[in-house]
Amino acid sequence: MPTEMSDEEIRNLAIQRVRRKRGFFSHLTVYLVVNAVLWCMWALSSSAGYGWGMHGAAYPWPVFITVFWGMGLIFHGLSVFAFHGGWEQKEINKEIKQIKKDNS
Repeated sequence: MPTEMSDEEIRNLAIQRVRRKRGFFSHLTVYLVVNAVLWCMWALSSSAGYGWGMHGAAYPWPVFITVFWGMGLIFHGLSVFAFHGGWEQKEINKEIKQIKKDNS
């Protein structure tokens, strides 16, 4: 049976969740800005003929950064929105019960 949380604990948990969401949206913003700059750099350099590849078209090198960083961003989003610490809170409650039981 889960223990009742005080108003202070609920507030602290809410603050923690909001900070995690803010961290995700900051990560998303940086991802979008940096990738936009990289793709613009690629497009400008390939249109100027500085790239390499078939028929003078430059290989889209930003694709690797976009894909792999995007995968990291997806995992970050899942940790914030899908798996937002329910397991962790259950484990904390279990440990609290065990400590109380051991000390009584």
